Amino acid sequence: MAVIREVEIRNFRRISYLKWWPNPGINCLIGPGDSGKSTILDAIDLCLSSRQNFAFTDVDFHLGNISQPITIDVTLGDLDDELRNLESYGHFFRGWDFSTGLLHNETSASLETVLTVRLIVRDDLEPQWLLFSPGPAAEDREKNLQWKHRQKISPVRLGAIAAHHMGLGPRSVLCKLSTDATQASAALASASRQARQAFTDQGCQGIDTILEASKRISNEMGIKVDEVKALLDAKGVALSGGAISLHDQDQIPLKNLGSGSSRLLVAGLQRAVGRSSIFIVDEVEFGLEPYRIVRLLDSLGAKRNDQSQQVFLTTHSPIVLRELAAVQLFAVRSHTQMISHENPARKITQNWMTTLGGDESAQKTLRACTEAFLAPSVIVCEGKTEIGLIRGIDLHRQDTALPSMLAHGCHWADGGGSSMIERAHIFARMGYRTALLMDSDVTYGTDVYAALQTAGVSVFRWLDGYSTEAALFASIPASHIPALLGIACDWRTADSVDSKIRNVSGNHYSLQSCCSSFTEAMRPILGKCAGDGKWFKDIEPAERALREVVSPVWTQANSLLTGPINQLWQWISPVPNPPRNSG
Repeated sequence: MAVIREVEIRNFRRISYLKWWPNPGINCLIGPGDSGKSTILDAIDLCLSSRQNFAFTDVDFHLGNISQPITIDVTLGDLDDELRNLESYGHFFRGWDFSTGLLHNETSASLETVLTVRLIVRDDLEPQWLLFSPGPAAEDREKNLQWKHRQKISPVRLGAIAAHHMGLGPRSVLCKLSTDATQASAALASASRQARQAFTDQGCQGIDTILEASKRISNEMGIKVDEVKALLDAKGVALSGGAISLHDQDQIPLKNLGSGSSRLLVAGLQRAVGRSSIFIVDEVEFGLEPYRIVRLLDSLGAKRNDQSQQVFLTTHSPIVLRELAAVQLFAVRSHTQMISHENPARKITQNWMTTLGGDESAQKTLRACTEAFLAPSVIVCEGKTEIGLIRGIDLHRQDTALPSMLAHGCHWADGGGSSMIERAHIFARMGYRTALLMDSDVTYGTDVYAALQTAGVSVFRWLDGYSTEAALFASIPASHIPALLGIACDWRTADSVDSKIRNVSGNHYSLQSCCSSFTEAMRPILGKCAGDGKWFKDIEPAERALREVVSPVWTQANSLLTGPINQLWQWISPVPNPPRNSG
């Protein structure tokens, strides 16, 4: 079974230039809208498909630039004996080096023999498919794959509409379940004859006048016709394989199944056929409930290390990401900018892809921060307290009719405490716009912050020595301390909160005194109690504290807390929008 080793795309739709080396098995493309994910899938499909009647237009050229041709090169390895036939394709053999991932112009004993299939479309909009190798190309030698070989490498595309696979048409996967269609053809021919005979026996009411007039005019014109009959035309009732379709027990066509059910059935049929090794699915979650998404992914081999099958899919669903391994994910990125110093000014686009990788830290990050991988910007929060802080502020913004951080394409990620710096590096390496929100009660060396800055990670933290809880109690107006303690009591019980205050203060303070007779000296004690007692070490209490208590008096709070958060919101949104003061 052929496996794609390299994909190279030039001047096609969203892509100016991209070179990619996919893995055997699952290749899941993620990235923000219009980054080029579907363009990559279309490029593979158009280059390898046995269907060669696609109509190209000017808009298929990147930025409408028809002066440069569309060029799509797909290099195939793991070739069978027919594709490695020296007489047929020997001049076009190239070599793939597994150890370096490099493609060589000629093959050798130490390299895998591969073939490069090229699709090129020039300004005449006529597509041309051919085998490509620099040597023959320099000599203007051209050759295409034989039709039977194109059918072997042609991908199966599981689209939103899979109805054509529910019949025995020429492009249906059903036809590949059996090599003998003779009996079906004979049955169709017999059905055509029976239909013609039945029509002849029954006759056709209401056309006697037409028949008589036709006979009379024929005789008048000197055309001898003894009798004119209305029969079914032989070609008109010639039935093809597409006339046979699958039905259920109630004789309802299976092509009427919902989009999700159709996708599942076709995926299962394709797996049973096992002839095409390349499978393409755009938006794999389309039309499927969560449990059926899992079933479809299982049928595509998401949990199997199947080197003989290659699947290319896109998704916007966290459910899909949770079912995949980190090594199966590729982030697609696209950046277009205007070059204004040239005359005339022109746009240029950069396209690139990065893999999440297969190490343990990457897999843990994928499991813990799934939703964040679907946003263009990510805030890695040190722990659940910081996540709750961000969520609380964001919810208060929505309460006051300000846009959510999600509307700005930003999502939070759980840094997992000691893993936060590593996770920030992972997101930044994959091309995400990344920020890190952390406290300062643990000291890191200057080299750590320098590495984060080099990686493009923006760091937001409190003053040295302050935990998030300490910053919270140090900054909130005294009048709102009881409300903050009330949330702690709801989460940890009043007795637990009171006991912690007494123990840490050496019985100088109690819950009652902190609420009724608050003094500034209590702030550091309460900050330490909150940290040691884990009063806000979860998303819900921290979220409530910021949404209900702190955000309504944001402008009255100390800049120790509000300063870094205001800077963070400037990073999140195009226009600085700190929490609105509603109290």
